[in-house]
Amino acid sequence: MERKLENAQGKGRASVGRPRVSDFSPSEDPREDIVEAAARLFSTKGLANVSVREIAAQAGLKKASFYYYFASKDAIVDAMIEGLLDPALAIQKRLGKAELSDAARLYLYLREDTVALCAAPYDCTWLIANCDLNDPRFQPYVKQRDQLIAWLAARIRKGKSAGTFIDCDAGLIAKAMLSATENSVAWVDRSAPRHIGDAAQELAALLLRGILASEADFAGIKAEAETFSL
Repeated sequence: MERKLENAQGKGRASVGRPRVSDFSPSEDPREDIVEAAARLFSTKGLANVSVREIAAQAGLKKASFYYYFASKDAIVDAMIEGLLDPALAIQKRLGKAELSDAARLYLYLREDTVALCAAPYDCTWLIANCDLNDPRFQPYVKQRDQLIAWLAARIRKGKSAGTFIDCDAGLIAKAMLSATENSVAWVDRSAPRHIGDAAQELAALLLRGILASEADFAGIKAEAETFSL
């Protein structure tokens, strides 16, 4: 999802601004470079163990220049999580209106969510492992993530009722499926769209097959899914 980031004073900013100080290859938006640099550092070191100086250096900026774009490290986190799950919710909304079986909807969501996550400019899955999700500022993110899980669980329950899926704990399986797509960024080869697409199909197939009452149904479900274009 593309969105316009604002500087610490609330004004939109493009490529002009404070000078770079390293051989870092910047984009046209220094704020996005800062966010991407912070995400890389947060994912490897944890939020509490990363300093503003480190983030600025990763983005090719001096520490003083950092504050031209963000008021604090917390402000970066706020920029990261704002609308973070909107693309996934949009996928579910479109699939909810599609004339497809719940199994096909589930397959398509798992595939497309993996593609979207792996094609994103930075990885925010560190939030789940390294942040206190009881913190009030994370509640919008938590609420949206719960919505994603509830939608997945509903598809699983309906698939169970139709005899397509095995008897299982729909809520638990939904959480496991979402975790699987979220953590795909850790192992998928993200160097080319083709690699992401191939991995997304394999992961979606693996997750769906795990709950199918009959393995023989998979080919038909996949064929049905391919008739719908997101």
